[in-house]
This record gives sequence, structure tokens and C-alpha cells, in this order.
Amino acid sequence: MKYFTFFLLFLFIAIEGISQNVIPHAVPEEFSSDYFLVMVNGQSIPVFHAGLNVYFASFDFTGTANVSVKSNFNTNKYSGQTSNKELVKVDEKGYWQGEVFVRPLSKNVKPRLNGLEVVFSLSEAGQYSVERRGTSQFKDDVLFIFANRPIDNVPDFSNANVIHLKPGIHIQHIDLTSGQTLYMDAGSVLFGSINIWDAKNVSILGSGTVVYYGPQSETHDDGWKNQKYWHPLTTNNVQGLSVKGITFVCKSRTWSLQTHTTFDAVFDNIKVLAVNPQNINGDGIDWYGGGRTRVINSLIRSMDDCFAFFTPGSCQDMWSTTGTTEGEVKDIYIENCVLWTTLANVFRIGFNGQALSTDQITMKNCDVIHVSKGQWFAPWSLLCSVSPNGKGKGKHSNYLIENIRFEEPVSLFGLQNPEAIYNNIIFKDITIEGSLVPSLIKSELVNVTFENVVLNGKPLTNEAQIPLQEGSKINKTTYLPKK
Repeated sequence: MKYFTFFLLFLFIAIEGISQNVIPHAVPEEFSSDYFLVMVNGQSIPVFHAGLNVYFASFDFTGTANVSVKSNFNTNKYSGQTSNKELVKVDEKGYWQGEVFVRPLSKNVKPRLNGLEVVFSLSEAGQYSVERRGTSQFKDDVLFIFANRPIDNVPDFSNANVIHLKPGIHIQHIDLTSGQTLYMDAGSVLFGSINIWDAKNVSILGSGTVVYYGPQSETHDDGWKNQKYWHPLTTNNVQGLSVKGITFVCKSRTWSLQTHTTFDAVFDNIKVLAVNPQNINGDGIDWYGGGRTRVINSLIRSMDDCFAFFTPGSCQDMWSTTGTTEGEVKDIYIENCVLWTTLANVFRIGFNGQALSTDQITMKNCDVIHVSKGQWFAPWSLLCSVSPNGKGKGKHSNYLIENIRFEEPVSLFGLQNPEAIYNNIIFKDITIEGSLVPSLIKSELVNVTFENVVLNGKPLTNEAQIPLQEGSKINKTTYLPKK
């Protein structure tokens, strides 16, 4: 009987070990850092220094991940090593300032602080931000935890259409053509860019990292250009694109993921980190026309707009003050994402001289953990449309913004273009913490529905509760209580 008991105990330990399996993602020495020390279920997890004061630790796991994070902050070692370290203040409360947050707060992760060590448990895959009290803007330290489920569909590396990047640094640009798959192992770093032109059915898969550091000017904006080798990922005339599991680090003053006339795309569990020291022009995902795109289960920490829509022709001269370009972005679906814009807005819609049409734009179940505190022609906002020459024409219809949680105050609208029309905009199950920033509405905004929108704990029931800048107005508005 005792042997049977020992057998059951051994079996339980074996099963428990499997259920709590953790596979760390390697980090090449050139990008590794000990500024934070991370352990998961007793295993050390390497930390990747993305740039500035942004770090991440990535791993695969099953079961529960018991995470330990220690600050290794030391003024003698780290002061001046990376940008903004001189801004980190350590007082009598220590590096963590006496309080730690693991965002998104909706995940209800409860960190415990023991001196320099923070401990918490994760049962759900996703992207998490471990932060000191007061963290908000791009100059603040942040450690992202990328907790992934194991990949169960690895391509056949003997296939001639599969490009396989093994762990280590690969200094090159990669151009993908129809039917090709780029697979990046955990621990692989592509120091360059990925470019897809005139192609169908292309995949970028795995757990690797793309680090882009290009030749863009530091004094003016030319990051909008649609050309090869100008962004971490650029596409033009693509049908059928799958990007899963990849981390994109953009260190230049340029947009991060730029798609031009691209359809039927899926971005799943991607991470976009813009880390340019100027904190400008680091958009998350930009569309020059196209559509039928899903962005799911992903994190975007942008240095400009998280998402932006433009006409295809506008990429010829983004700052043109003459002429009108036409185009459409249609059927964009965003769900289960974590968003942080350090400058500008969640959505930027159109620009100079664009007769842009957008239709069927949906965002569901997302957390906006931090938002910009700046203003350029319009306040930082959920929906923004600005045109310095005032000629941003467009018709924008059928937006559904549902189950969105803002952890900091924001403006609902920053619509500066008097020629633009917005119709059938639905806000449903929205919570915003803090005092709402006054909206600017110079565009024609009609048929707006607010259903269970809660501002700082109070349900929105009438227009008087929405602060507006002078001259702003909402027409044909409906207010619905929680069902």
C-alpha cells in the first residue's frame, strides 16, 4: 500500500510540474539587462532592454506563473547608462515608492511588495506592465511581462518557403514574397526590417523580436513614407497576412507597422514598443487604405497614435497643403488589446487634404492603461481627426467602441476638421477614470449613442456631463442606461 501511495505522490508531483511548466525566452547579450531581475516559478527569465527606460521579460507557460520582480536599481551603476535614469528618484520608500501596480487593472492582479521584491501570480496569458506609483509618461521606468502560451503550430523548416531565424542577432532586411513564412525562434533578434510588396498569403510567426533603427531625420517628420526598409514592418498591395507572437521595437522617428492597400490581415499577440528619444512619430499600426484586418490579444505602446487611418495617395506627401487624395479603410476589428499612447491619441482618422472614408471600425474589450497629456490642434482623445490646413474631408461611419477601460482621463473627441462627417458612433460599456478632458468637435457628428458610459464612477445620462470646448456640438445623441 505504501508503494502505491509513493507512486501517487510521484505522479502528482510530475503532473504538477508539467502543469506549471515555464520556458524562458532567451535574450542576446547585446540586448540583455539586469536592471530588473525576474523569476517565474523559480526560473530566471532574461530581461530585454528595448530602449530608453523600457524593458520586457518574455516566457511561455502553462498553468500558473508565480512571478517575482526585483529592482536592481543602483545609482552608481545605472545613472546615465540609459536615457532618463537620472529622473528615477529613490526616497525612503525605496525604488517602488511604496506601491506597485500590475496593469491592466482589469486583470485584477494583486502584487505584493516585500522590500525590493514584487511578487504576483498570473493564470492568464497576456501582456502586463509592472509599474512604480506615479508611472504614466514615456520618461518613466516600465517592465513589461509578456506571458505566452506555448506555440503549437511550428512550420516545417525544410520547406523552401520557410525562412527560419534561430536564436541570436540577424543584421539584415527581409523581403517576403507570396506564400512565404518567416519564423523567428524565441531569442532571435532581427536587427533590420520586414517588407512585403505585391504578395499574397504571407506569415510572420514565432516569438522573436524585430529591432528597427533607421536613417530618419531627427528634426522633421518623414516617418510617414511608404517605402521599403523605413519601418519595422511595411507592406504594399498585400492580400492575406498573418503576424503572430512577434515583438516589434522601433528606435527611430518613424511609424512602427505601416500597411498600404493590405487586406485580410491578422495581428495576434504582437507587441509594439516605440522607444525613440524624441517621443514623436512612433505610431502603432497605420493603414494607408485597405481593411478586413483583425488586431487581437496584442500590446501597443506607441509614441504617437496607437491606430491611424489614411488614404493610399496621401503617402506621396503627407504634409501637402494642396490637392485631395481619396481612399477607404474598411472593416477593422480590434479586440483584447492593451494600449498606451505616450503622445497623441488612440485613433487618428485622416489628415491633410484627404477625402478619406472609414466604415465598420470596431474595438472591443481593450484596456488603455496610459494616455498622452499633450495637445496638437486637438486634445488627446479616443477619436481624433486633425488637419493643419483644415481640408481633411471624409465620411466616417459605423464605429463601435465597446467594453473599453481607460485607466487615465481622456477626451472622447478631438475632431478638428470642419469638412469631416461622423455618423453612427456607438460607445458602449466604457469606463473612464479621472475628470474627462473637454472634447473638441468641429466636424459634423451625428447619431451618437452612449450606452452605459461611466465617467469617474457616474453614468453618462446627458450632454451636459460631457465637457466641450467652445464651439463644439453633438447632434442627434442617444443616452442609454446599462441593460
